[in-house]
Amino acid sequence: MKPVFIIMVIAIVLGALGASYIFFQHEGNYYSPGSTYGTLVHIDQAISLMRSPPSYAHVFSKNDSIVFTSHQIDLVVLTMGHKRAENLTGMNASGNVFVIYGLVNPTLIMPSNAQIHVKVINLDAGDYHNFVVTSQPPPYQYNVMMGGMQMMGGGKMDTMMQYLPPADYSTEQAHQYQYTFTLNQGEFWYICTFPGHAENGMYGEIVVGE
Repeated sequence: MKPVFIIMVIAIVLGALGASYIFFQHEGNYYSPGSTYGTLVHIDQAISLMRSPPSYAHVFSKNDSIVFTSHQIDLVVLTMGHKRAENLTGMNASGNVFVIYGLVNPTLIMPSNAQIHVKVINLDAGDYHNFVVTSQPPPYQYNVMMGGMQMMGGGKMDTMMQYLPPADYSTEQAHQYQYTFTLNQGEFWYICTFPGHAENGMYGEIVVGE
């Protein structure tokens, strides 16, 4: 009986993995779930990564946008409250925000079908955050998630991740997560799905060209 039981367990696990792979194919875009939950990064290292954009990332602070000219994109995203964001960037901020290569909730402009390797690091001392891509534009409701990849209001998510816990400033360690996705031509938005965060402005636009 034991070999039969083991085979059944393996079949169930493989079936679940296969279902997950199919589940994250959405409207021609592709999302590959990451595998680094539970890993930590030193807060100073996270800030250093944020301040070191790659050569193909052209940062325009005057219009709060970043233009990527590569089809292999490393995207470092920090999540935090507005006071910390203002101290790190010198920019005005309100509520909870994303900080990407020195800008607050910037518009990201990139070529179609680029492989986007995103690393999300939560530097917030008190709140949980994530980084999710959707084709549904703002405004957002208090609860944006309806279940699975479905949003309130009928929209769908193109990526998904769990919430990252707050950083521990007593040990100077922050939680991080990374995953890869691609987007076809169009307009998308990155948001935090924690209740109330996107509603209060924790989002930014992604413009995908040809």
